[in-house]
Amino acid sequence: MDNKLLSETTDAVKKVIDHFGIDILSDHKKFCSAFSDFAPRLSKENKAFFVALSEDIGSIFIRENDAVLSGSRSADETIQRAAAEISEYLNAEKAELITQSIAVSLGWQLRNNAPETSSESRVDMGGGSSNTLIENLFRRAQNGDNDACFNLGERFFYGRGVKQDYAKAVKWYTLSSDRGDCSSQKKLADCYYLGQGTDRNLAMAAKYYELAAEQGDYDSQKALIRCYTIGGTGFPTDRAKARYFSDRYGISASAGTSDGLMKNAQNGDSEAQFKLGNMYLRGVGIEQDSEKAIYWLKLAAQQGHSAAQYNVACCYLSGTGVPKDKITAVMMLGEAAKNGDLDALNNLAGCCMRGDGTAKDQSLAAKYYRQAAEQGHAKAQYNYGECLFNGFGVSKDQAEAVNWYRQAAEQGDPDGQYSYGWCLLNGAGVAPDPVTAKEMLELAAEQHHTAAAKELGYCYTNGTGTFKNFAIAAKYFNKAAADGDKEAAEVLVACYKYGGDYLAANEQKACRYAEQYGLDYYDI
Repeated sequence: MDNKLLSETTDAVKKVIDHFGIDILSDHKKFCSAFSDFAPRLSKENKAFFVALSEDIGSIFIRENDAVLSGSRSADETIQRAAAEISEYLNAEKAELITQSIAVSLGWQLRNNAPETSSESRVDMGGGSSNTLIENLFRRAQNGDNDACFNLGERFFYGRGVKQDYAKAVKWYTLSSDRGDCSSQKKLADCYYLGQGTDRNLAMAAKYYELAAEQGDYDSQKALIRCYTIGGTGFPTDRAKARYFSDRYGISASAGTSDGLMKNAQNGDSEAQFKLGNMYLRGVGIEQDSEKAIYWLKLAAQQGHSAAQYNVACCYLSGTGVPKDKITAVMMLGEAAKNGDLDALNNLAGCCMRGDGTAKDQSLAAKYYRQAAEQGHAKAQYNYGECLFNGFGVSKDQAEAVNWYRQAAEQGDPDGQYSYGWCLLNGAGVAPDPVTAKEMLELAAEQHHTAAAKELGYCYTNGTGTFKNFAIAAKYFNKAAADGDKEAAEVLVACYKYGGDYLAANEQKACRYAEQYGLDYYDI
């Protein structure tokens, strides 16, 4: 970390706290207004404080201050806990700058001081493009931008650029829902209906479905009618309300229910057959029944429904509701791919690459991967990059491989993020860029990519693309070790056995991790 920047930031924080008292840490807007008065030059850092204090980390410092100053609580452990609270919104460097500057301004004694960093090797505290985007979305959302709120909710729901977290998704959907955003109301209702990120609550689901329905959302109108028609735990059926909303929206009371879908499916509607098959397959709104799922999915598939063809193929590959049959699966993947299903085309390429259910043909596999990749399929973009990087079915071309890895990474594919980061780290097919490489590895690790977590650990032990920090390195090695990576487990033990920058040696922890991962402590 840049010591001069840390010193300037700490000085400004201390002036704010000295002037207004420690409780200002619980008011992010007032704090940032005062901070800008004392340090107008530190505008980027002010934005980071806005994000951090909005996530209520100030309360951690307020609550623990007396205990830390008396020596009964560790300052470093408290800082790490606070940094973890904002790790989804700020990169590691910014999180460390924010938490250390608050701690030092309060007079906390830290075990480690920030290392000297020359101007040539200084880490950009502005963060990478992904971190900056999340910060900007956060600030816009806090200032009342419903699109930003919904976007943040979607990112946490699907794990796009952040670690997937349904509870945080619900938080952002709720904020914009209560400000009248229709898309957020529908998504929040779905979360309550399915119990994703919150306890299942059909009454709350109906409440938000109705809000979205009144704004004209057709799916919410159907879902609201379904809630009152079917009912559920703590939410009794109400046929009168179902009829009321049915008449109000001009939608049949059976629309969207298994009864309504059954009627349409029996009348030959391929979309209804597909939806009914998926309901049976997943046990959503109806008792799970794999054989009935296959029956309806096959009927839809026979009418050329590409998604149904793909789902039937997956069932044959896994043996769900039917005996495993890779040959039939490949045939169905081919039909779905012809009808435009890119997931099917990508999986068909995988079967050709491995020789599953068809003759092994790497050239044909590469061709299929490229077709899907050119149409924007993220996983196919990564897979075609692998073909180019390794010479599978095509001539080796690392530079072109990097291009496809990058496109996959930009769409949030963790394999693409890891591979693009690895290439940037090692200068394979592209000029070395360790800072961007680290950012890509962080994005992949947030999506539980084991190799990315381990590689990040080495970035922090070696100071590649960032400052050396063995405490953060140990965190990433532990993630990779928990996923079964033996090398990461060994390095994790070594980190605690011998210590390093920002991490004191801790034989007790080293022994515990060695025992946890089945390693001989004395061989490390």
